[in-house]
Parts: sequence; C-alpha cells; structure tokens
Amino acid sequence: MSQTVTRWPLLVGMTVWLLCSYCVKSATAADTTTLLGQIGVTKGVCVVVASRDHQLPVQLAEQSELFVYVHSPSDEYVTRTRKFAYSSGLLGTRIYVEHDREARISLADNMADAVVVIDSVIPKSELLRVAQPGAKVIAGNSTFTKSRPVDEDDWSHPYHGPDNNPQSRDAHAKPPYLTQFLCDPWYVPMPQVTVTSGGRIFKAFGHIALKTREWPWLNTLIAKNAYNGTQLWKRELNPEFMIHRSTMVATPHVLYVADSASCKLLDTANGNLLDEIVIPENIDEDGVWKWMALDGGVLYALVGSTEQNDPVIRGSREKAGWPWADLGDRYNGQEYAWGFGRTLVAIDPATREVIWTNRFDEPIDSRAMCLAAGRVYVYSPLTYLAAIDTNTGVELWKTSNPEVLQAIGENDRAQTAAKGFASTAYTKANDRGLFFAGPQRANLVAISADDGSLMWAYPHGNFQLVLHDNALYAMGRTETCKKFDYLTGHVLADLQCYRGNCTRATATVDSIFTRGYRHTGTMQLDISTSKLKRIPLMRPACQDGVIVSNGMLYWGPWMCDCNHSLVGMISLAPAGNLDLSQPAVERDRLDSIQSKPISNSPADEADWPAYRRDLSRSAHTPAKLATNPVQRWQISSNSGSEPTAPIVVGETAFWSGLDGVVRAADVMSGKTNWTAFTGGAVRFPPEYWNGRIYVGSGDGHVYCLDAHDGQLLWKFQAAPAKRRIMVHGNILSNWPVGSGVLVHEGVVYAAAGITSYDGTHVYALDARSGDIRWQNNHSGRLVSDNLVSGVSVQGHLLIHDDVLYLAGGNVVSPAMYDLDTGRCLNTIEDEWLTEPTGTNERFPSQPERTMFTRSPRGRELFVVDGEVRVFDRLLYSAPNNGPSGYFGGHFLQVGQDGAVIRGTNDRIVRLSQSKTPEGEPVGVWDVQFFRDPHALALCGETVVVAGEIQQEESEMPTFGIAAFDLEHGSKLWSDVLPTAAVSWGLAVNRHGTIVVTSKNGTVTCFGSRNASAGG
Repeated sequence: MSQTVTRWPLLVGMTVWLLCSYCVKSATAADTTTLLGQIGVTKGVCVVVASRDHQLPVQLAEQSELFVYVHSPSDEYVTRTRKFAYSSGLLGTRIYVEHDREARISLADNMADAVVVIDSVIPKSELLRVAQPGAKVIAGNSTFTKSRPVDEDDWSHPYHGPDNNPQSRDAHAKPPYLTQFLCDPWYVPMPQVTVTSGGRIFKAFGHIALKTREWPWLNTLIAKNAYNGTQLWKRELNPEFMIHRSTMVATPHVLYVADSASCKLLDTANGNLLDEIVIPENIDEDGVWKWMALDGGVLYALVGSTEQNDPVIRGSREKAGWPWADLGDRYNGQEYAWGFGRTLVAIDPATREVIWTNRFDEPIDSRAMCLAAGRVYVYSPLTYLAAIDTNTGVELWKTSNPEVLQAIGENDRAQTAAKGFASTAYTKANDRGLFFAGPQRANLVAISADDGSLMWAYPHGNFQLVLHDNALYAMGRTETCKKFDYLTGHVLADLQCYRGNCTRATATVDSIFTRGYRHTGTMQLDISTSKLKRIPLMRPACQDGVIVSNGMLYWGPWMCDCNHSLVGMISLAPAGNLDLSQPAVERDRLDSIQSKPISNSPADEADWPAYRRDLSRSAHTPAKLATNPVQRWQISSNSGSEPTAPIVVGETAFWSGLDGVVRAADVMSGKTNWTAFTGGAVRFPPEYWNGRIYVGSGDGHVYCLDAHDGQLLWKFQAAPAKRRIMVHGNILSNWPVGSGVLVHEGVVYAAAGITSYDGTHVYALDARSGDIRWQNNHSGRLVSDNLVSGVSVQGHLLIHDDVLYLAGGNVVSPAMYDLDTGRCLNTIEDEWLTEPTGTNERFPSQPERTMFTRSPRGRELFVVDGEVRVFDRLLYSAPNNGPSGYFGGHFLQVGQDGAVIRGTNDRIVRLSQSKTPEGEPVGVWDVQFFRDPHALALCGETVVVAGEIQQEESEMPTFGIAAFDLEHGSKLWSDVLPTAAVSWGLAVNRHGTIVVTSKNGTVTCFGSRNASAGG
C-alpha cells in the first residue's frame, strides 16, 4: 500500500475533479433521502468530503444506520460539524469528523460503502482507493461505481470450492499483512460454516451454545460486509438441521442454503427469500439435502432420508474452557449420524429443472463427496468408490477393490482436540487424484482420478490437506507436516512442524495457515521457502480456519475460549509497501496550536490526577473519605458511550470515553466546565500535570489541553500513518493510543498500536511542547524485522523501579522499556520457543508448557510482591468477558506497603504481611458483599468498592458502591449505582468526594451532605 501524501494546494497537474460548480446543494431531509437512494446503502461507512453544510452528516446518520466519516480541509467546518454532531449524540459513535489539508482520506483501502463529495477538490484515484468494490461515488452530477479486481477470489463453498481444496486463488491476499477490521460477534455457537462472494461474508451458526454469551446466535445466518465488518442482515436457520456440511454456496447475488426441507435461494444483499428448490417425491421420498455444490451454473446435490434431530443446547457453563463431552449425544456420539444419502441430482437453479439423477444402492457419505474436473466423487464406506460425469450423471468408473477400500479404512470417531471434528469433509480432489485424510482417517490415501485405482497410501491419516500446484501438503498434529508428490506419494519434504489441534488448514497462493502449535496463535508456512511465521494475536476458529477472499484474510469468531489477545471477527489486508515501523519526524507529526501561558498548577498530594491515581497504579490516596456521603449529582452523556475511569484534581473531575469527547465538570455541582473533541475512542482516562490535561485517543494522536478551558495546546500523531479502520463499532486508527498516557516528571509516555504485526510505537514526549524525547518503533518485532512476534498495545502503562511497563498481549507482557532511552528490555531469540528443544526437531514432539514464547493476556498491570503482573480482561473484548484458562484472571489490587487489598469474583480481601509456609498470602478479613467488584480505592483508613452486589441467582443484577473499615472490614456505608461501573471507574478527590463513571455513560458523585467548596 503506497502512502503518498499530497496537500490540497499542490493538486495542480493531477487528475482531479473540480467540483465547485457541481455542488450538492445544502441538504434538506428530502434531499438526504434522495442521496441515500442514490448511494444505495443504509449500512456501513459513508465518506463525506466537504467544507460546508455541517448538517448533512447528521442527517445521513439519523436517516440510516451508516457510520459517517467526514473529511474536510476547513477547520471552521470541522468545528461546527463536531459541535452539531455532539449535540445530536452522534459524535464519536456514528459520526467522525477529520480536519486534514492533505488530499488523502485517512481510511483503509476499500473501506467505504459510499463516497459523497460536496464541494472540495480531490483526486478521483483517491475516491476510488477508499471505496470498496461495488460502492458508488457521488460528486455533484457525476456518479460512478468501483469495479472489482478480476483476480480477487471468492470462498464460495465451505471448503473454498466444490473440490474441497481449501486454497484460495486470490492474487491480492499476500503478505505482509495489517489489520483491516475487528468486529462482532465475539463468540458464537458451534458448528460454524463460512462462505463468501461479492464482497460479503456469510456465516452460519449451529445448535450448540455452551455459554449464555452464545445464545443470541443459535441457529442463525448472518451476512457481513467483507471490507469493514458491518453486519448487513441476520436470519434464522432450521434448528432441526445440523449445518456443518457442504450445504451452503455463495454467488454475488444469490446465497444457496439447504436444509432438511429445501434449498433456499436468498438475496445476498438483504437475506430475503428469492426462491426455493424442493426435491420431488418421485426423485427421493424424503428429499433431505445432504451435500451441495455449484459448478458451471449447475447445482449438484446429494439427497436422502430424514435425519434424527439433535436437540438445541443452551448451556450456561461459567467455567473456563470448552468440553468435548458437552456437545450433545448425537454430535458427539459414537457413530456419525448425518449426511448419508442415496440420490445424486443435477439441477438448473434458474429454472429448477432436474437435469439428471443417479440413484445408489448403498448410502453415500457426503463427507467424502467433492467435485473436480467434470467429476463428482461418491463413496459408500467400505463398499465402493465411484466417479460420476457431471454432464450426464453417468458412472465413469466404480471400484470395490479391497486394496482401495482397506487403504481408506473404517471411519474413526474423531471428536478430540488432537484430531478434530467428525463432521469434517475428508476427501479433496484435483485432475490427478482423489485424496483421503482428516480427523476420521487412519491413512492418507491417493486414488487415481482416471480409474479409481490406488496410487499410494501413507500410514497416518490425521492430516489437514492442501492441494497446491506443486505438491500435496499434509499438515499434521500428531505427526510432522509433510509435502508429498501427488502421483508417487514420495515425501518431498518433512516440514518439521505441527499444526495446532483441531482447526483445519487453509491456504493462499503462497502460504498455508494452521492453528499455531501449543497455543501460539496462527502458523503461516511460506510455500516457497518452507519457513514458518507466527501471527500471534489470534488463532483460527475451530471449524473454519483462516478464510481467504476479497484480497484479505479472515479469522473468527470463536466458539471456545481458545482465543488469544483478539476476539470476534478479524480481517487482515495486504500492507503493500507501507512501512509499519517508520519513526516519527517531529515536523510532520507535531501540531503546536496554542502558545498561551498556562497556570502550571501542580496536583496536590491527595489529588487523583492519573489512572488508578499514580505511576504504579496503586489506587491509594491519603485523602479521607467524606463522612456519611450522599449522592451529590448524577449526569449523563449525550451519546451514552462508555466513559473512561475519571480523574479528579482539586474541584474538577475529568474523563473521556469511547465517543472521544473529553469532559471537565465541577465536583461540587456536576456542571460542565468544558468539553473538547478528539477524533477517536479513548479507553483510559486523561492525566493531569501542571495545569494541563493529556489524552491518548483512538485517532492515533496524543492531545495536550489546557485544564482550565480545554483549549488544545498541542497534539502529536503517534500513528505511523493516517489509516483508519472499523474496530468493534468504532472508526479508529490502525494505531490508536490504546495505552492511554502516563505523565511523569515533565514527560508524557504513550503507546500506539493494536497488534505487533501492525507495528507498535512507544513514545516519550516533552509534556510542555510535545517534542519527542525518545521513540521505540520496533518492539512489535523483537525477533527480526521480518517476523511479527513482539509487543502489542493491549493495555495501559505503569512505572515501577524506573522502568516503563506496558500490557503487551500474548507474546510479551508486560513489556518493559528503559525510562530514559526507550530501549525495550524484553528479548526474544525465537518467536516460537523460549528454550532449546534438545533435539533436531524444529518443534518438540513432547514439549513442556514452558518451552513456548507466550504470556498472560490482560489489560491491567499491578505491582504484586514487587513484580509487575498482568491480569484481567482483554482491551478489545466482549462487554461481559467470561473466565478463560488463557488469561490472568479477574483481579483487583489497591494499596501498598502494610495495607494491600485484593478483589476478585465474590470477595474483597485485606492481606496480612505474613504468608503461609508455601508462600501463599494470608487474609486479615474477607468481605463477600460484591459478586463482581469493578473498582477499588484505599482512602486513608477506608476501602471503597464499586461493583455488582451479591444477589440471588434469579434476581436482576444490582450495582452499588460501598465503604469498608480498613482494620476490620466492616461495612460503613453503601449506595446504589444506575448500572455497572466501568473498570476502575472510581476516583476520590482531596476532600474525600467520590466520582464514579458507569458503563451507560452516567457519572455519579458522592460527597458530604453539607458540602461546600473544598469539602
């Protein structure tokens, strides 16, 4: 991806559209309706390029479900539009307004569903760059549509194509990669099937939900925009049909979905039923669809007898993990129960005319069916194997040769982590042969496509196959991955690696992707060199693997708790020639806006000027809690967005939120002192230093504001490039300042990024001027510049013993940086292993858990017994993230020295300074008032807790705040909160007044009943 920057005044000589005389007039509601009709979409991302008509973005958002991204060279227009969108409650949630004099729109390639140019000059090539294939660009009286590259590929069948070979032919999906979007759903039921076509992703979710988080998706089918992750539609599926088989096929305009009753033809744009194909009784009495493929405009189907239903499972498991035993009596049964039929049918889907049929004497196993080179292959287990001509339905050959059948062997039950799922297809075909392997197979078997004879067999079958042009790749779990000659079975190369557990292998033209061995993420095998690369932050979902389509790669969502640092659906796109580690040049990145004098007022020692109050995030203040506090005030935000935790300095509280708005309010009255706008979501609170407020924003910038009036003093672009993407419903930079900021001795520390493979950028900036003190742009790639294992930005910053710490994801966490130079103190010699295997194996066949380069996931850092540790939820996670064996656990800690309070589910504990002989902490007291504590503070001799209060299981959750005596743990006071407090959403001012931020956007203040200024 070329990152060429051209400023607005330098457009002379370029191919541009001079649109001033073809302006869209100032829009009325009727005009907006017309405009929406012209662009033809009501969901997704609409770009508006403008310097006038500040009401249009709001009208577009209010009359649709669009996210509106405004790009303007006019500072005045940006200010007016932001204020109007803020008053409408849409700024930072549905409307994003960017001031930029560069003639490059700060969005990822192909991200926009529509582009509307009002009155600005902009290159046509730039409009086309941000528009996705099929999107309309409207500029005055001109409208054009972006075409799709001819060498992009669809993943039209569950295994890519009807041949079951999971290798895409997409010419664009090439490394290096960077994030294109992150989106919901977070977790889904199983099984799962995915197909794609026409810039849309279609996902079917099945009948087994082991946890309540998955219930909303049971037996559903959804469509996602393949370029930005927007959900386009959702519809129910037949709950009586087990979906994990080849019964879904995508084309650009029609989605074919078969079940026990018929094949539904759905409109891919909206999910509406267009037509239905029912098998006539004279062809098959029951007509249950078992398998389906579309080739050359003909629909081929195996149909057969009625199947016994598997009951829908609505589990309520609360423990971590994902047990195979709970998958149902039939899906996890001893004998595989689905997909056997006797009738093969060829149908013209346009006319529903049956072209030919073929009736078999013995049941055909649909898991062994595939279509390649004009032949449909059918297999009746241990009985015969046959090839059927796709044009006539005539049998080309049939074999019951014992040598062939014995080599293929009996079906194994599978259904284990090391093998995989019994419902997985176990044959793949090309013009040379038919290849048997998979979870159910004892041998890898190659059958001649010409006559059905046995070409060769290899005595191990638990391989996931990829049929590449140059060889057959067999990705093993209990035996090393290998490369075979198609015709002879000769092992061309032992790849000396293992795939990780049950997920299937998939491929691009140059790489094969599997689950990383021993919970290491995703393994990428470079086909040309046989070298391995690790994509560490996510592992492929259980049954899909990595889907390749539209020039991009797709992961997730997950059915289990096996995810790493990222959850939900994840897409990566080619990075092209964008330098993901490029250092910042001050003159290009720093904007100094104001040079007015600042009060330089330092925070009081009893103020709360930072996240969890101080550098070590101790949440411990010498301030004494107000006596018998009462609710003083409660305010709500315009957007209802989740706020950050608050800070409080003197009589002013400061906070921001996912809407990117920074707020200052009077602690006495709740009256707003000022608001200021950033361009993206803020996840950690502002910090105060000497009359200034500092904020790290999701737009990739660090902001310095005057604490008195909110005026912008300077801002620094921490992101290496201006490229925005969709991140779980927010338009963010690829490099948001996700760490928040930490201010210490006149230096602002901040980290920009999400994932190590996008690049991680850590900075120390002069707090007064924004000048760069130091920068580290390489800690995302600690092994080498070509390998992407390293530090990710997955949580906040902390300083301990003159070292800067960062919650860094599942490879290195906490990350450590020299406070004076920025040098990363973590080292990685090998991106997979932390210690030698002691053998010649690339991967050890009998590894110890400690051998692999991994770290606990979590966004929160704590100093525990003198060591910085990582705990709690992921930074980009579901609102109600449950426990997982891969995370550090729910953990809160406040205090230091002789008074340490810890919290977790169901309890708050004060620790003694003594320990058991085994080194375990000893409790002084234990309070079980809260089921789920969200925030703690230690105020003098009082412990303050906000969270969900213990209730009977049948009751609705109740949220509150309470104070406990430090010495004995006795409850001193409690009150209610409107909803759950945000994580660590509690601050106490120097006079003992409490400010709490809650997830629904409300801010509540508790203080003395007879409060006055300074009390």
